[in-house]
Amino acid sequence: MVSAGCTDTAPPIIVADSTAPVPVAPEFGGGAPAYAATEVTGGGGRITGDIRIEGDPPIDTVIYAAIDPEICGTSFMDPTMRRSGDRIADVVVWLTDLRAGKAMPLQRRFAIAHNRCRLTPRVQAVLSGATLNVRSSDRTVHPARFLRSVDGSTLGVVTEHDAGQVVPDETILAAPGRIEVRCDAHPWTRAWILAFDHPYFDVTDRRGGFELDSIPPGRYTLMAWHERLGTIEEEVVVEEGKATTIELEMKAR
Repeated sequence: MVSAGCTDTAPPIIVADSTAPVPVAPEFGGGAPAYAATEVTGGGGRITGDIRIEGDPPIDTVIYAAIDPEICGTSFMDPTMRRSGDRIADVVVWLTDLRAGKAMPLQRRFAIAHNRCRLTPRVQAVLSGATLNVRSSDRTVHPARFLRSVDGSTLGVVTEHDAGQVVPDETILAAPGRIEVRCDAHPWTRAWILAFDHPYFDVTDRRGGFELDSIPPGRYTLMAWHERLGTIEEEVVVEEGKATTIELEMKAR
């Protein structure tokens, strides 16, 4: 741990995994043709909807921090379920089988930050192949470990030593897939990054809402994932110039 009076800052350490790349899961485009940007006739269609929880929502855990309590706090809630009534936030929603459509967004840099020994944002959806800025506002050591959810292998470890550090990494988001983020020094720390090689994804807001636009007409599989509630999927039909409204339910575990 770095003491509050320390002024020397060690350089960040990035450790990459040397193992062979893991095949991309089908729901993230594995085995499918590369995504291609094409003209979407008539602007395509839209999917709008919301996601609700069926049953009693899981109760958040109280964390009692024995490590760096002066920085992390002595106790706090682990917010794994943000919701408004029965509507759920932080659900990642995407189309699994659309490989041609609207142009990719220009954004190619995303961020995750340590703040009081928690990671922000807790859940985010990004584009694969982008740069990830790993930030810290804490005056302590944070070895952030990035794990492939498909097999638990380590994509890399970014170690930060002091407040104000920003470490850009170009390897973590190299391939599509779900990534779990932990801190080796603070075992309660968790976050998730879902990386996509196409633009048809969204994250539900506090009222459980999401929207996907400029979708070529057709029949698709819509998938939704939440860290506590798992994954569900639904078949949806999109028509040109129309909005398809869908309501999904995720069962409490």
